[in-house]
Amino acid sequence: MADAKSAQALLNDLSRSDHLKSLLELTDWIESVSIREDYKFSDQLAVLNLLDETAQSHLRKLTCEYFTLPDMHAFHGNRLGMALGNFSRSMCDAYCLMFDRSSKEDGAATLLVTRAMRLICEKLKYMAVNYQTHDETAWRNFAALYRHAETHGCVSEPVSIYSSIQTTILKEAGKLMTWYACGITSISPRSMHLSEVILARNSDAISIGRESGSQDLCSFDLSQAHPPMRILPDAKRSPEMRYVSLTGMQARLETMIRVLEKDIVPEEFSPGCPYAAEWVLEAARHVLNQAVFSPQRSTKRREMQADIFAAFGCESLLRLALGKNVDEMQMRLENASPGGFYAELVGKGADRARVGHVFGVKTQAGLGVSIVRRLARDAEGRLHVGAEILTGKASVVTLSGGGGAQLLLYSEDGIATLLMQADVFSMQRSLKASFDGRNYLLMPVKLLESGLDYDLASFRAIEQEEE
Repeated sequence: MADAKSAQALLNDLSRSDHLKSLLELTDWIESVSIREDYKFSDQLAVLNLLDETAQSHLRKLTCEYFTLPDMHAFHGNRLGMALGNFSRSMCDAYCLMFDRSSKEDGAATLLVTRAMRLICEKLKYMAVNYQTHDETAWRNFAALYRHAETHGCVSEPVSIYSSIQTTILKEAGKLMTWYACGITSISPRSMHLSEVILARNSDAISIGRESGSQDLCSFDLSQAHPPMRILPDAKRSPEMRYVSLTGMQARLETMIRVLEKDIVPEEFSPGCPYAAEWVLEAARHVLNQAVFSPQRSTKRREMQADIFAAFGCESLLRLALGKNVDEMQMRLENASPGGFYAELVGKGADRARVGHVFGVKTQAGLGVSIVRRLARDAEGRLHVGAEILTGKASVVTLSGGGGAQLLLYSEDGIATLLMQADVFSMQRSLKASFDGRNYLLMPVKLLESGLDYDLASFRAIEQEEE
């Protein structure tokens, strides 16, 4: 692959039907070309550009396949995720290396800077799928790329980076920082991807400025290799600080959500979209809640150190409540508040935890039930979980009408909230139950949340006469 012509000759032999095999071969070639220092700069960049462009059709197919799998963490999903992640990392590192070398040549072209910026987002996305978010090198490269674009006045210069894809450095930078600041550790891998797609489709509503404003979401310091930070009232200002604002984003997201709630994916979202409307709706609501409404923590966390043992999964939780043997996972508490806690997952089984997992802990008060809301790995690869506490004292109830044994989390003001195994809840079916020494007819009110293996639902509890 001495030049683009010889590279094209090799690319002609790539399989057009086996997308995974072709992507693996392209990744190997990218890595071998990027480390060559004897190449002429222009030839080396031309070959890398060609390899990147050739990969696009394979990437589209594999990305759709990966993010529509029923279980992205099964064998085939892991294989796809690794291939996509390795390609994005290799391509990103190659472009950033070429950017560094460009200072010795004629300077970096806008196309190179824009592609490198886009690949940083892709690299971080596939890291985030495995809850790995710590990458100082990525943010150092991002700062260098954006500073270069500002200096050369090409931040808003339109560029066609791939066939039918026109963008700007400003749009790519704004999308990346907004996506990262939207709490990617609190959503599923599929929602991580769909959130990025939603923001890409609305990137013209994102602006980056030197002065802070009332609609700012986050800020980024070009002199630091740190990820963007959410805006705080007492945040320090510096000449190197850039502020990300979301003008008009709320109206667009609300319009999109109204369409998605009708089980329709807007055609402009993604022509021929392979993603179910409910998946896109989940991601759109997340972006709206995080990027526009910016929820704040209502209570302070208290530092603490203690080890607890938790049973993960609805079925294991029920077994624990019934006094049966279950496999438990060790959690090392780091801080807590009345509504939740933050802990490190320790030992065997930690990698099986997912955002949306429900789990239980035996305490002196009874059975505590919580849900995993955040997952993130630190620089050493240790997995940390942020959990929301649903109740500190759940009880088992047996439901007639096909309900079986389920967990009653709390009952107040005539409303009973139950944690049920997946697919047990139905808005068209009432259930009978006994708790607090009385018999009740449970009339469905609302499905509050549907997780990996559970339904969290509310019922109107109507007391029944004893038969």
